[in-house]
Amino acid sequence: MKLVFLWHMHQPVYRNGLTGEYELPWVFLHAIKDYYDMPWHLSRFPRLKAVFNLTPSLVSQVEEYASGKARCRFLEIIKKPVKELSLEERGYLASIVFSSSPRLFSPFSFLKELSLKFQRDRRRDFCKNLANQDFLNLEVLFLLAWCGNYLKSENKTVRKLLDKGSAFSESEKLNLVGELLKFIEGIVPLYRELSQKGQVELTITPFYHPILPLLIDMSVARISTPDVKLPALHISFKDDAELQVERALSFHSQRFGTAKGMWCSEGAISEEALKLLSEKGIGWTATDEEILFRSLEEHFGTREPLYRVYSYRGVKLLFRDRELSDLIGFVYKGWEPSQAAEDFVNRLKKLSDSYSSSVVSVILDGENCWEFYENNGYDFREELYSLLSSSDWVETALPSQLEAEEELPRLFPGSWIGGNFLTWIGDKEKNRAWELLGRTKFEFNRRGGTDSAKEHLLVAEGSDWFWWFGEGHYSPFAADFDRLFRSHLMAVYRELGADIPHELLTPIKRYFGEKSKPPRGYLKPVIDGEVTSYYEWLLAGEIDLLEFSTMESGSFIMEKLYYGYDEERNLYLRVDGRWEKLLNREFELVVELEGKELHRFTFKMSGGRESSSECSGSEAVLKKVLEISIPSNCLKGEEKLKLTLKLFVDGRFVEEAPHFTYGVLELSESFENDWMV
Repeated sequence: MKLVFLWHMHQPVYRNGLTGEYELPWVFLHAIKDYYDMPWHLSRFPRLKAVFNLTPSLVSQVEEYASGKARCRFLEIIKKPVKELSLEERGYLASIVFSSSPRLFSPFSFLKELSLKFQRDRRRDFCKNLANQDFLNLEVLFLLAWCGNYLKSENKTVRKLLDKGSAFSESEKLNLVGELLKFIEGIVPLYRELSQKGQVELTITPFYHPILPLLIDMSVARISTPDVKLPALHISFKDDAELQVERALSFHSQRFGTAKGMWCSEGAISEEALKLLSEKGIGWTATDEEILFRSLEEHFGTREPLYRVYSYRGVKLLFRDRELSDLIGFVYKGWEPSQAAEDFVNRLKKLSDSYSSSVVSVILDGENCWEFYENNGYDFREELYSLLSSSDWVETALPSQLEAEEELPRLFPGSWIGGNFLTWIGDKEKNRAWELLGRTKFEFNRRGGTDSAKEHLLVAEGSDWFWWFGEGHYSPFAADFDRLFRSHLMAVYRELGADIPHELLTPIKRYFGEKSKPPRGYLKPVIDGEVTSYYEWLLAGEIDLLEFSTMESGSFIMEKLYYGYDEERNLYLRVDGRWEKLLNREFELVVELEGKELHRFTFKMSGGRESSSECSGSEAVLKKVLEISIPSNCLKGEEKLKLTLKLFVDGRFVEEAPHFTYGVLELSESFENDWMV
């Protein structure tokens, strides 16, 4: 078996088009945690090979931090003495700190305590009341929490501060920031070194991570979604599609040599996109398995076609195994590392035994998932890499060294998100963003734009902005993404010496979504696994268990939670999702509710009304939905609880929800004086 790992490394441009300031610090934070650690960890296993896809928009920002040229709001604020921080600056830092995964804070009890306090208090009260020394400790421990395993084991400054644990000084904080910025200088050289050794293959995306098929021809979205509403545009972006590819190839060549492969942004491909790749000399690309199965004329009824290398217009094509990729991206974070690694390798072995000469492609985000693993995923990767290194039936391979076995007769257009383009087009807000972009480009062409104006235009074509517009994805920084997008359009007009249109001063983002809504009245639903009436859960609180995540979520079972309580504070939960996947199978659902203490309820579901052994009177029923009741005496007067749902099938942990943090249940409101008609 040939096993291809592709770790995709990408961040959008966080630099404001008008001010030049980095408004969000995620490039810096992932640089100290992931961008060095991932190739370094692989290098400890010389027998293994992998692909790292480095987007030019990311590498250029890493280089700015490494050179000291990045004006980063986060770093400028954190360098200031705590006693000189304004309340607004404290609030900004707190919003960054507590948007991180709680798993990052697990080794730091002080951060865990402050995280709970931040959830309970209003942000303003939290920042105003936290003592200066405590806020300084918060800053330093946050930076240490984001340090990768290489820094924690090899850097003397980091190790010394980890050992100290508290009572940090301002000079120690400044010294730490300096060490981290110096460390970033080694990231690009490490990738170059491993590439030259042949252990890794470095690939690219179009420069600012645009959705290439949409730039070439927006009507392609109608093939996968015939009723999609397209933006009203009277200008083409096809020339920019070509420029985004050419610029990426040139940028990469100057740093790492010729790129042989390209991971098109979000795995989004089309026949015209592959034609462009072929013309530019790109030898291979990859996308999701759904694109393959929709491209094949035959209906095989087997997954065997997935494990081959194809070609189209002279470009080799690999298709990711979604299940294997999503296991690493979403599921194994809750497993014991050796058990997870063994499960992954056993699945590979079954494929190897079933399909001879198979090529298996595991492709996923190489940075974001690790903060939800213990120890930033190091223990899992260590176990996995060790097992693969010692297995003689599987060999990790680089795509440029593989040969295509079959020519595809056609290529269905789509992305790795749902096999379509709806994440970036078709929604009212997304279309509005495209229309503003189109008008800006029209003005650019009319006035004979400058190179600097063109740069801002290309930045604004990036996929990330459109991801956050409209419904479907939640981010506490959605307004920041909106502002950054519009700042680059404004910068085009500024560079052209033209007046900035008033419409660019108006936010596009109207729908912000919510991860949770509190109940609006008392509930007393019938626990029967059915929504028996429209009013039964009408006043319930809501929690999006998928959290509008930054990844494809179609493979999960639990999707949304409704909750509420009655006058006696008995708690009711309803979990909606794809329960048909577990039809006629026994499974366990563990409900963890953490307040002043941890309350755990285990329901062994086998088709009837089930009770939890931990609490008499609790019950759960699954039919169309899963409904649960938990008596108030089991919760001991708790008024605010952090909720986690854990799903076990055949004795194995398969899913946790919410995926990236806790759900917060508000149980303190009294509704005696509320009424409705």
